[in-house]
Amino acid sequence: MASNRLLLNPSKTQLIWLGSRRQLQGIDFPQLTLLFPHITFSLTVRDLGLSLDPELTLSQHVNSIARSCYYQLRQLRVVSCSLSLSHDAVVVLVHAFVTSRIDHCSSLLAGLPLGVLGRLDRVLRSAARLIGRLPKFSPVSAYMRDVLHWLPVSQRISYRIAALVSRCVLGCAPSYLRDLCRPVSDVAARRVLRSATRGEFLVPRARLAIRQRRAFSVVGPSIWNDLPLKLRFLLVSHPTGFYKSLKSFFFSRGWAGSAPE
Repeated sequence: MASNRLLLNPSKTQLIWLGSRRQLQGIDFPQLTLLFPHITFSLTVRDLGLSLDPELTLSQHVNSIARSCYYQLRQLRVVSCSLSLSHDAVVVLVHAFVTSRIDHCSSLLAGLPLGVLGRLDRVLRSAARLIGRLPKFSPVSAYMRDVLHWLPVSQRISYRIAALVSRCVLGCAPSYLRDLCRPVSDVAARRVLRSATRGEFLVPRARLAIRQRRAFSVVGPSIWNDLPLKLRFLLVSHPTGFYKSLKSFFFSRGWAGSAPE
């Protein structure tokens, strides 16, 4: 910070210690507080609207999103009933106050347990019932699929990551992200492999740590390599049509297990 002519303000600075559960158990936080009395040690900090916890489980962040979305849904239910809003108007309001919160920083939720992501899926279902004016416990999957054309949360996350990788391919993403998307053909020993001719990216080897497998350097190339070959080549020939086809691909994958009604 001194090299950038910035001054650290201790009264506005919070410190969080990141690590595994075993590593955190070996840290004496009361002793650190005595050594650095001017710095506040926190178990949860916010960065660009994202709540970070010491183990990077993001469970508190998901709970915060769900809590704020349910609050907005209750307010929108009162407004829609009192003003008799149209279907399109309710869709716009739900997107502005609910789904936009779910999509914000959603790429960081990749690799989380299904039990954690299920909380956001329940928020989407509640939002769909509000739009369709459906009863509280009525089935809503068919309405989300056939009328709203919404992606499930896990597929929304994959779509965001794939779109971010596509910007790396086009050269529109920052350099620190483009450097993580390295084609297989860049490695001389792998240029004869079929993965190099298909335009796949290198996936670095990750250990058993969940945090490493959730990194963009692993998740981004993995999701990109799973896309169909025609879809990956469509990005160069027809970029505008690529994103429509990309959503259709994740849409068919997300609702593959649900039969049309």
